[in-house]
Amino acid sequence: MSLGMIRRTKQREAITAVLTGTDRPLTAAEVYKRARLRANSLGLRTVFRRLKALLEDGRLVKLDYPGQPPRYEWVDGHNHPHFICHSCAKTFNFKKEAPDVPYAPPPGFHIKGQEVVFYGLCPTCGGE
Repeated sequence: MSLGMIRRTKQREAITAVLTGTDRPLTAAEVYKRARLRANSLGLRTVFRRLKALLEDGRLVKLDYPGQPPRYEWVDGHNHPHFICHSCAKTFNFKKEAPDVPYAPPPGFHIKGQEVVFYGLCPTCGGE
């Protein structure tokens, strides 16, 4: 079912508002916590169903990094690097678009995308 055909509800709108109104990728738990401030009857299952629907519709991208819970980010059409803080484990977006890395893969491999990730400390945790 396309998102255009889904009935609008306060819960769905709260989840979408949280995802489009943030400047960094969020875990499902973070989406749930923030969306409950807008729709207090929201359940965690509803968050997961909505995240799945948004992923299937191509409006959301799921970021899977080793040792991190999956994070979700609204698709903005730009390939930007991410930063993961070693202290608080939050993931942040860098606004500048990631450069293309020229790489010739082995025969039979076809690159569909790339991910640039930086690690360190965010400003809150002691970065400069």
